[in-house]
Amino acid sequence: MKTSKLTTFFLGLTLLCANLLIAQDEVSKREVIALLEIKAKTKGHLWTNQWDQTKPIATWHGVTLKDGKVIGLDLSNNNLQGRIPITIGNLRYLETLDLSNNALKGRIPRLFGKFDHLKKINLGNNQLVGTIPSTINKLRNLQQLDLSNNKLAGELPPTISELPKLNTLALANNDLIGAIPDGMERLKKLKKLYLSNNDFTDMNGLRTISKQQLVLTDVQLKNGTVQPIDFSETDDEGLSKLRFEDNQ
Repeated sequence: MKTSKLTTFFLGLTLLCANLLIAQDEVSKREVIALLEIKAKTKGHLWTNQWDQTKPIATWHGVTLKDGKVIGLDLSNNNLQGRIPITIGNLRYLETLDLSNNALKGRIPRLFGKFDHLKKINLGNNQLVGTIPSTINKLRNLQQLDLSNNKLAGELPPTISELPKLNTLALANNDLIGAIPDGMERLKKLKKLYLSNNDFTDMNGLRTISKQQLVLTDVQLKNGTVQPIDFSETDDEGLSKLRFEDNQ
């Protein structure tokens, strides 16, 4: 009974804070609650840069507003701990989401269908597990996806090739396995591809795109497998042209 009353109290307090903040910034209640839920679920009291809820949302660290809508959330390097709450899906006007370099755990929420405007996602350098959601293809405007340096496992979903505007895909330093899916040549905007330090067993899905366009990568491909890159031919970012040594 005490636990139930305490939960009701905090829920009421959250709604009260939300109503006050809505009056200040004209941000929708759904978005305000989403922000407060992110703070609650990731130990906001331990954040490096904390939010002062007595001040307008426009002043909160990492929050970018436009016309009363949250279009940017950058909480990178901010000591977030815990899981990404599903209520983040209420931030449906987001264009950029950067939660990199924190201590986030758990799976990536399967909410991509709600983000029609999202152009950049950076969840790199966390402790995320599980697979990459197959609903990734819902992000039709996505240009940059960084999931590197996590503990993601399983195979790449075939839907990863259905992102028409993607120019950067960073998946290095995970536990990804299996074959690169067919159809990667549909990523006609792709310019940078980071795949090193995974357990891919078949890279032949990249053959066509390697002939079709210039893609810089952090691996060298030989006989369909990953080989150490020849750093004598890299650019300033430590990348080399995607190529198969036995291209046919």
